[in-house]
Amino acid sequence: MNKLIYILILISLASCANNGEKGTVIATVYDTELYASELEGLVPAGSSEKDSLIFVSVFINDWIQEQTILNKAISVFEGSEKEQLIIAERVNNYKNSLIIYNFEKRYVAQHLDTIVKYTEIEDFYNANKKEFTLKDDIVQVAFLKFFNDEKNLKQVRKHMKSYKEDDVIIIKTIAKEKAVNYLLDENTWVLFDDLVKEIPIQTYNKSLYLKNNKYIELKDSTYTYMLRVNKYRIRNNYSPLSFEDDHIRRIIINIRKMEMVEQLHKDIFEEAQKNGKVRITKLNTQHEN
Repeated sequence: MNKLIYILILISLASCANNGEKGTVIATVYDTELYASELEGLVPAGSSEKDSLIFVSVFINDWIQEQTILNKAISVFEGSEKEQLIIAERVNNYKNSLIIYNFEKRYVAQHLDTIVKYTEIEDFYNANKKEFTLKDDIVQVAFLKFFNDEKNLKQVRKHMKSYKEDDVIIIKTIAKEKAVNYLLDENTWVLFDDLVKEIPIQTYNKSLYLKNNKYIELKDSTYTYMLRVNKYRIRNNYSPLSFEDDHIRRIIINIRKMEMVEQLHKDIFEEAQKNGKVRITKLNTQHEN
């Protein structure tokens, strides 16, 4: 599509916005026409003339190809009443499914209780513990990252190795003021693989590394990394509840959704039966002689 056609399209779009008409016909494939008004809003705001031309050109070319294929497909199926009935049935089934889906979605959004008590999460976890098996190693750690020239390194190192209650208070104070990055939440489980992305740990056996290293300190050209492994769980063991609580919460809410939709279907069916809107005609199974 040349620049002149592009300019005509823009003029036509402006005209359509003013008079509400479809505007100029941009392309025709058999008996189907593409109007300039159908291109309105296609080009992102702030696009250059070159980019706008590309957006419009690609859209028109894709539309032309789709229409040629569609016309061919229609011509093939026009002579087959069976194929037309199959397509019409599938379209109708899809339409019905879409209507029901959106009805259920709206009903659930209006009525679903999304508050899940922690006792519910605990009960679900205990009843299904075998389903929560770790696929990766996880850890609870105290992690600190400082610039190499940080003056408090020696002090922090001492407290990280001791790691008593008073030590933790001092470490957190220094970390908030001096650390480039840190993680000091004793109750948070993290994937060991995610931790390795932050710390230059090199090991071919992660499980063995965790077993043999309580305190780890590493250094590169810029940073000093301090890591204390407080707890760890090796893959294929049971996953701790605190690592699964968000996942379980989503499961419980999803179960509620399914139960709500199932009850909704049942209530609607019973209401229709009660109001005499459901009738089943008995089939005549006797053969005439």
